[in-house]
Amino acid sequence: MAVSKKELANLIQQLSDKDIPLVTDFLKRLLSNPLDAHIPYDDEELTEDDLKAIDKAELEFKAGRTISLKDIKHELQN
Repeated sequence: MAVSKKELANLIQQLSDKDIPLVTDFLKRLLSNPLDAHIPYDDEELTEDDLKAIDKAELEFKAGRTISLKDIKHELQN
């Protein structure tokens, strides 16, 4: 799925103020990690199971059932 910079900018404009810090952090990490440049883009079609998992994750996120990045980092370090 090819997305132009204009389309990406339009998507960013639709973000809620609450989501801006998360997306900003993601973009900064993406831009500052050129070591991942060798990893090929995954262009496989999404399966029905993939779509169900995405829907479930979105519902859980909207319900506030998330784990903070700080907690994940702490758990991985132990």
